[in-house]
Amino acid sequence: MPIILSRNVTIRCNSTLYNLVKSKTTSSLLYNNSQICFSGYQVKRHIFGLGNITATASIPEQKYILNKTVIAPVNIMYDVVSEVSKYQEFIPYCVESFVNKRDPKTNKPIEAGLRVGFRQYDEKFVCKVICNCNINSNDKTVIDNNIKNDEVKTVVAESLTHGLFDVLYTKWTIKPHPTRTNASEVELLLKFKFHSRLYNSVSSIFAKSVTELVMNSFSKRVGFVQKQQHLRSKKL
Repeated sequence: MPIILSRNVTIRCNSTLYNLVKSKTTSSLLYNNSQICFSGYQVKRHIFGLGNITATASIPEQKYILNKTVIAPVNIMYDVVSEVSKYQEFIPYCVESFVNKRDPKTNKPIEAGLRVGFRQYDEKFVCKVICNCNINSNDKTVIDNNIKNDEVKTVVAESLTHGLFDVLYTKWTIKPHPTRTNASEVELLLKFKFHSRLYNSVSSIFAKSVTELVMNSFSKRVGFVQKQQHLRSKKL
């Protein structure tokens, strides 16, 4: 017989914590070789056997900066980074990428998003996107004395949806390599903070690796784009 509950509850079953969340479905758990049914509830397992540990305002956002030399002109790297709709073709765990709005003058995205899937997790993010071809000369973090402002390009994305994150911000800075022709110096800045204290703790373990994975994915994509351009030019 299904168990009828009056509110959302948390139970421990076989040393694991579960959430019972009101739903139109009927879910069940296996307990001591017996199947227990919960009518009108969805059973959600707590990650790592812990509950939803809420972050407090005292937890600082995490920040990672990664620099890489990419063998590609600035314009090609900029086009690959700014075209969010193509991300699903080469970024690991990105199952969907889309652009909601574009700048009518440049056709670059101004609102775009991703859906990331990994095992049982599936999250969708919509971001405000700012694609700049020209950098303000007051931005001393990216301007080099030997590089003109109009040679430096940036792509900034800041999350507009806050279901999982309190803060999610990325900034790509792309400029010509000072000594190598047809090469770019690329900087990826990532800032984020989860709502959950647990997620913030766990993410500190693998965030650097994820940042490196993303950077390498873009580097490989740029190589692919250049190869395709070369093949097309040979056919002409």
